[in-house]
Amino acid sequence: MPVNGVGVTAVAVAAARALESGRPDPLVVDPWASALVRASEAAVPFPERWPDDLDDVPEVDRSMLLGATYIGMRTRFIDDELRAGGLRQVAILGSGLDTRSWRLEWPAGTRVFELDSPEVVGFLTRTMDAVGAAPTVDRRVVGADVTAPWASAIVRSGLGPAEPTHWVLEGLLPYLAAHDQAALLDDIIDLSGPGSRAVIERAPALTDTPETRERLQDFARATGIPFHDLLARTDPPDPAAVLAAAGWSVAEVSVADLERRYDRPLAVDRSESAADQRGGFVTAVRR
Repeated sequence: MPVNGVGVTAVAVAAARALESGRPDPLVVDPWASALVRASEAAVPFPERWPDDLDDVPEVDRSMLLGATYIGMRTRFIDDELRAGGLRQVAILGSGLDTRSWRLEWPAGTRVFELDSPEVVGFLTRTMDAVGAAPTVDRRVVGADVTAPWASAIVRSGLGPAEPTHWVLEGLLPYLAAHDQAALLDDIIDLSGPGSRAVIERAPALTDTPETRERLQDFARATGIPFHDLLARTDPPDPAAVLAAAGWSVAEVSVADLERRYDRPLAVDRSESAADQRGGFVTAVRR
């Protein structure tokens, strides 16, 4: 079943995990990532393994390798946060083709809620069933759109708002309008019992200025994405400020921090860093 729309982004992330898994020094090993890419029938020719010699890699593939390097660090960082948190209730919003419900060892009694469009979560479930993979956790699938009323759907699926929840927002906020980002953060606060945690990938700051509008107009013409949709993503809320105002203890982690932590410069040839080009992460704990 081909995956379209937002699903193509999810396939690209799975392709990046496949590449990371094939490195000599992988930060993440995902045995199912390649199968998900193949089953998606995506038209993009994603490379599926890390090359033996980077000098032989075409320039277009080098950019994919750079993206996979970042995805590898991002995935490992969030894995580490979930392990350290040890909460029995985890909610992954905009989960895409995430395989943590199969890939990680979870404490007994943990429930993992995966929320994404019915098409994406259905494709993931069918594909993992087809390859004979069994979840290592009580996996709860929630087919819902985070820009629509999703909170009641995740509660109906068994999430207890009075219990501590570990929220994961990985690669989600950059695709949402600023007002949808704000509403999503408000819902998370409302659904979080004491002791809840969050790990959030920031949306890179984009301020509405004449220069920004000109760049967005050019991007809209090149991609076909409506200009007003792009403009709605400017001036997003700062998750750190929103959660701190709600009484959460907040820490900020830059991509440069991850480069140092995992000894993985964000460059294919390890000669330079592109860390400042990304928004970094916010981790938070509700007191």
